[in-house]
Amino acid sequence: TSVSVQQLKRMVDSGVLERLHHGLYRLARMPEDVHLEERVAWLALDPDVVVWERLDQPVPTGVLSHRTAAGLHGLGDLDADVVELTATRRIRLSLPGVIVHRGVLSREDWQLVDGLPVTTPARTIGDLAAAGTDAGHLASVVRDALTRGQATVEEVLTALAPHAFDYGHRALDGQGFLEVLIAQAGVPATTLALADLARKNTTTTAAGATATSVAAPDAAQLSIAALMKAVTESPQARDALMQSLAAALGQSTASPDADTGVGETAPAAQPADGTSTTGSDRPDKSGRSVKAAGR
Repeated sequence: TSVSVQQLKRMVDSGVLERLHHGLYRLARMPEDVHLEERVAWLALDPDVVVWERLDQPVPTGVLSHRTAAGLHGLGDLDADVVELTATRRIRLSLPGVIVHRGVLSREDWQLVDGLPVTTPARTIGDLAAAGTDAGHLASVVRDALTRGQATVEEVLTALAPHAFDYGHRALDGQGFLEVLIAQAGVPATTLALADLARKNTTTTAAGATATSVAAPDAAQLSIAALMKAVTESPQARDALMQSLAAALGQSTASPDADTGVGETAPAAQPADGTSTTGSDRPDKSGRSVKAAGR
């Protein structure tokens, strides 16, 4: 049943409806929507098509992206003072505080978050890097995506590589770019090493004779969280990982026994006088110049 303009006006005047934007209304007594601004901006991209039809499309005209997507995923500590979207065609909205980027999107680039189409964490990282987000804020987004298992290392490398040169690294050097961001975000080197091992299908045990599978058939789909679960449940995989981890970090660490957790090493021998000594801290492998574009 259609509603005339006059009927809409009467319902707005009487307080039944609240006008959000041209062609967009909501019931005034509905519960508060914490994502109302984002929802209005996305609906305004194509108000003539109903929501369920748009979401059935491979690309629903446009999706929430960049800093807005990072906020919806809970990644990093970016200021989301505007609503950002990416659309496949040029769209100009009259909404204040809304930015519409034009870009190429595929079905693999977005997912639903609280009923809203949002770029995936990996695509969000790539968009933020392309937009010149300062390295410190970008590092916090990468840190959260990896440590929470919201993106795999392979996905992040793929997202970062095209923008490595813009941040002072060799062209397409996604690995070097990622290492600097990880160090800047304060993620322990062991976490990065474990993440790198997650991309390999097998690791070798301390004896070097048996290959222990610690990854899924498609290693790119294994997140850090999944890897940690695997090594926690398998003492053999844990021993193999500790040996590979020590080699990756250039350390000589004894293989832990079955009661030693991941990331722990055997206690050092104590001198006869009861004193103890510790090795000096190893500096982070950073030092490369990174661009601070500022947002």
